[in-house]
Amino acid sequence: MGEETGTSRGTTNSVELTPPSEFLAPCPKFRVLVLGNPESTKQELFSRVFGVDLEKKLVSDAFSATHDIIIPLDLQGQNKRVEIFTSPNFFFSSPSSPESGEEDDPSYILAYATLRIVTEFIKSHTSSDTDAPLHAIWYCVSAADPGRPISAVEQYFFHHLSGIVPAHVPVLLLFTKYDEFVSQVQMDWIKSAQAKGMSKVAVAHILRDLVNKKFEDTIGKKWGQLLKEVDSGLMLEKARRESGFGYSFGFGYGGSDRKDVLHRGDAGEDAAEGGRKREVVRVLVGGGGESEQDWGGEPAWGEELAGVEEGGYGELVKRTLEGLRESKEVRRAFAAAQRCLAGVSSEFAAELASTYFDVDTGHARKLHGVDVRDIMPDFYAKAVQLFNLRDVSSVLEDPNHLVRILEATFGVHQRILVDESLSHSSTEPSIFLGLSPHERAVLLAQGMAAVILFLHKLADVQWPHRDNSRGVLPPATITARDVQRVIDEIERGTEKRELLEEIESSPIFTSCRMRKEVADLIHRAVEKADKGAASHFTREARGKGTVMVDNSDLQEISLSFVNDKGPDDMVLPNGLRILPLN
Repeated sequence: MGEETGTSRGTTNSVELTPPSEFLAPCPKFRVLVLGNPESTKQELFSRVFGVDLEKKLVSDAFSATHDIIIPLDLQGQNKRVEIFTSPNFFFSSPSSPESGEEDDPSYILAYATLRIVTEFIKSHTSSDTDAPLHAIWYCVSAADPGRPISAVEQYFFHHLSGIVPAHVPVLLLFTKYDEFVSQVQMDWIKSAQAKGMSKVAVAHILRDLVNKKFEDTIGKKWGQLLKEVDSGLMLEKARRESGFGYSFGFGYGGSDRKDVLHRGDAGEDAAEGGRKREVVRVLVGGGGESEQDWGGEPAWGEELAGVEEGGYGELVKRTLEGLRESKEVRRAFAAAQRCLAGVSSEFAAELASTYFDVDTGHARKLHGVDVRDIMPDFYAKAVQLFNLRDVSSVLEDPNHLVRILEATFGVHQRILVDESLSHSSTEPSIFLGLSPHERAVLLAQGMAAVILFLHKLADVQWPHRDNSRGVLPPATITARDVQRVIDEIERGTEKRELLEEIESSPIFTSCRMRKEVADLIHRAVEKADKGAASHFTREARGKGTVMVDNSDLQEISLSFVNDKGPDDMVLPNGLRILPLN
């Protein structure tokens, strides 16, 4: 925007906006190494988190012993913001008899060889001169096999974790196929419970507790103990060496006296010793709908799983993001790569929006030296990248969409301001020029929040969801019809009022010290509007009945109760009597 008069700066210096094409350039791709096997990893993991629809065999082959770890998973161009490297984990079923020694077991030797390959890969992709840095590691274990032991190689990996994996690369332990574990517990218990006459609600609550206890007894406790011992091998080796006895905790195989130390010695020990203890977070994933069967309709996920509605995949996204503390650019890259939680993309888009404001004078004001007519298209183009929707036909690149989004959000009396802000410089004679800096800041924040709300709703429609009868539906491709439907929903809906009022009533435009306050306000307004919309509209035919909206009072009347058991009739506030359908 041109120079704003009446500000404390009194400067006419122009500000150059970073081109949208360079927005994600510091970290254009998020790179994750997934360690698993065909039994513990399936295509649903990649579909639900990164929105890619892959063949089962392609995923299975990526975790075979013959797969080359340096070749990333072929995503077939479906998500250009992520690069997935795969390898078998460090457990292989043993064909040997119980009497044979572990170090003579072929599965043990194969697991050790895999660890060496993985260690070299991690080393090369975390070095300072790599052009393809590794950002996170997911170690997958199947919850469908409760009796599966922890191998010696897995113990070594976690006992020496900081010597193998640098501290800035988070490692998460994924218990996959948790839905299968839940189903097995259900089948073992539910029939007898219903035979005793227990209600579905009681069964649901008891099953939830039973599943949690069963998981901890058979799987959680043994892995939990290992996670408590993370880096313990490094500390033991350091203590041993300082006492003058040298290395005696190395790792060998095949009955040899030679000890091959795979971790990085002092560097790993220093990392394990300094600062806080290395943490490996565990996440339960799988299903997110399959366990909601005819025993009460409530999922059996435990309290530790916050992302229940996403089958744990939402929790995986959140926990991975929490682990990426070192780099703002990497966190942004992951937010753009994931296609699981629209709220994550909205949060980062709100953070981006805050960069168009100045707060050094103690209140939030539009960035000096840049026109709103330049800010809004720049922000729109960058926010679209953060949501990373499957827009094969480049539908969202149409510049007219921005105008349509804003016109759908603002009232008739405000649209002339919107039109002028997008077509005129703030130094040119116009109605917009007559606004105070406070009013311009409010209008800009409302406009950017409107863009985020639009993309958030579009993502909710497009990203993969689970249908209990058909499994995980593959992510859809954005069409012009999808865009128009969301714009129409915003224009006719109630959420725009909540969004505009939340921002207009905020005190940050008169008292603000940090840009984070601006980001929090915009994100809060979008969340509030989206939640409000859910109470007024039935998205994607998720409800039973008909929703009627009176635009004058924004009053909703739901007729979904007409087939339910209840009173013979119901009288609405306006005196209308509704009779049940028989």
